Amino acid sequence: MEKLNRRKFLKVAGASSAMAAGAVLPSSGLLANSAATNGTVTFRAVAGMPQKPLPNYASYVIEGHVNLDARTGVITRSVFAGAPETMSTVALPGMSRIARITDVVEEAGLLRITGVVDDRSQLRRGESPTFTVLMNRSLGTVKAEFFGNSVTLLMVK
Repeated sequence: MEKLNRRKFLKVAGASSAMAAGAVLPSSGLLANSAATNGTVTFRAVAGMPQKPLPNYASYVIEGHVNLDARTGVITRSVFAGAPETMSTVALPGMSRIARITDVVEEAGLLRITGVVDDRSQLRRGESPTFTVLMNRSLGTVKAEFFGNSVTLLMVK
């Protein structure tokens, strides 16, 4: 797996912005930090992009609503302009994905959430419609891929 440096990140973000194929989603705090009630987990996790030690120019955000009993739900993955501390409500065009959760498995204290993007028009050439997210609720982290690179996001309120 190759590393995502600043130059490659800006190329990916620029190419995706030029494509303008994705939905723009507001960062309105609809979901809370891993709140679990009656077999349901809602969460919001954020990571600065590109990753440290480089300065952050954008924020990778994953929000989800997961029904643990039915093993279903929805996850939204977006990239917003600005670092996590100064994130705007402007999603970069072509960088948002809405995915349907197809399975949830709890293993060794982690939630392994798998899903699929049903609207394939949101995807870039070569991008897989399937995904896997690993959530560690005790550490408050979510691990996911960002264009082939593993990213650790921190759950926020």
